Amino acid sequence: MKHRQRNLMRSVAFLSQKGGSGKTTLAVHVAVAACEAQEKVVLIDSDPQGSAADWGAARKRAGIEGPPGIEKASAATLTNQWC
Repeated sequence: MKHRQRNLMRSVAFLSQKGGSGKTTLAVHVAVAACEAQEKVVLIDSDPQGSAADWGAARKRAGIEGPPGIEKASAATLTNQWC
């Protein structure tokens, strides 16, 4: 009997209360690297500053299309739409 391998969803979070610790920079670089490794990626930007979403918009303006997809979300939005 052959067993089908299940592709499990992996979640990675970069968390710290300290501002300026490189969370967004690390998150976008890991997201791009995962995309380049043929992983399906969505980056959820829940920071009120929206730096990751701004970065994604800058990529589009520069003509860099494609993943990672970036979703701007607040804690309330995540609770209502994703759970």
